[in-house]
Amino acid sequence: MFIGSNLESIRMLNGLSRKELSEKVDVSEQAIWQYEVKNMMPEINKIYDLSKLFHVKTSYFISEQPDAFKQNSVDKHSIAFRAKSYKVSTKLLNKQHHQANYLSNFTNYLLSYVKSPVMPIFELINQLEDFIMSAGDMDRIKIVKMCASISRENLLGNNSNNRLLFYLEKSGIMVYEKAIDNEADAFSFWSDSDIPYIALGNNKGVAVRRNFDIAHELCHLLLHRHIEFDILPQDEYKQIEKEADIFAAEFLLPEAEFINDFNKLTKKSNPDHIKLLKEKWFVSIQAIAMRAYYLDLMTDVQYRYFWSSVNKKGYKKREPLDEEIKLAKPVKINSLLNFFFKERVITPEYLLEDLKVSSEFLSEMASIDSRLIDKYKEVNRSTNTDVISNLFK
Repeated sequence: MFIGSNLESIRMLNGLSRKELSEKVDVSEQAIWQYEVKNMMPEINKIYDLSKLFHVKTSYFISEQPDAFKQNSVDKHSIAFRAKSYKVSTKLLNKQHHQANYLSNFTNYLLSYVKSPVMPIFELINQLEDFIMSAGDMDRIKIVKMCASISRENLLGNNSNNRLLFYLEKSGIMVYEKAIDNEADAFSFWSDSDIPYIALGNNKGVAVRRNFDIAHELCHLLLHRHIEFDILPQDEYKQIEKEADIFAAEFLLPEAEFINDFNKLTKKSNPDHIKLLKEKWFVSIQAIAMRAYYLDLMTDVQYRYFWSSVNKKGYKKREPLDEEIKLAKPVKINSLLNFFFKERVITPEYLLEDLKVSSEFLSEMASIDSRLIDKYKEVNRSTNTDVISNLFK
């Protein structure tokens, strides 16, 4: 029997309306509705078309998914979706909810094979909550800055910002990299399993910008975890985003040390001189200048000259060192899968068959390195060939 809910789920996961899907597989919108709601079996060639379009096996549409993927494990309201515009379409928000839910379910599926320890991120959250409770009437912006300082000390210590992604994964945050619509740079959320997630867009390709995205989302996870983001009034939404930007600036560029570094520059309004600080802090030249300006380290005249130079040199789109500084990538999930495959906890063949998807699907949806899957497939083929050969000796 055709399972219409599986088609609806993967359609929503890809952000397609019924009309858009109908155009891609050359059927009527009514037919898509019948497939999804009435479980009507499509023609066999249409099932193949759907399979090819979504990079799944044909069995995806006629077999039940593993129990882990039947759960709604993420509250739609809890997703901190860092969009360029306050007014984001319901369709796009639904897509991010389905993608967040898939990442959560996929993580739960893999973690069911291991016993997970209590992660350090919870110690930090408890410390921040204690500090906020004791802060009393302290100015909110000052609280945010203090929380950023405490977070940096706990997560990074004396380590450089170029290790930020590694230490966040080590703390217990699940980080994925995937294609995100141009409307947004990243999003973050807590799952019902009490696991924090950050999904980073793979369309920027600039390491220092990624660091700011990560620190921004970290603020949402630590300080805004109980906020219903999608129903905030516009002024409150802007305030929350402002707090995350302030947190990111303080986290990446600690005030005292940054002031000392910036004051050593001989030409504070020259982007090419600020490049020296970019090498140390792994933060964009533009973010460094903004931080300096808000700390009154640059005059209005210097700040205007800086932006004039940035525009004239074309640094708005590409800055010096953007090509040289290596982009950090999430490694935790791929490392976990590598362990599973190596120790034969599960095989890549079993994983793809159980989920009824292709390696390309997992690459797109969960940033799984297809080379990892191919590597262990080849190892298994070689092992099986050796076993068969030994039987006939």
